[in-house]
Amino acid sequence: MTCTMAWSPLLLTLLAHCTVSWAQTVLTQPPSVSGALGQKVTISCTGSSSNIGGYYVSWHQQLPGTAPRTLIYSNNN
Repeated sequence: MTCTMAWSPLLLTLLAHCTVSWAQTVLTQPPSVSGALGQKVTISCTGSSSNIGGYYVSWHQQLPGTAPRTLIYSNNN
């Protein structure tokens, strides 16, 4: 029983580290994008993980004083 209890903190630490480093992806966008009415604008988005394609990424628009509105979901819908 002492052996099992000694391994538990180490195992939990390793599992937590592996799970966080594998699953956590950070997306970075510019703080703002400007354009004239009717003009096409491009919003860049860079992922910190090479496997970002395996995740569902959503794009939301939130105007001042309003609730967020989903623009794109599941990467391309």
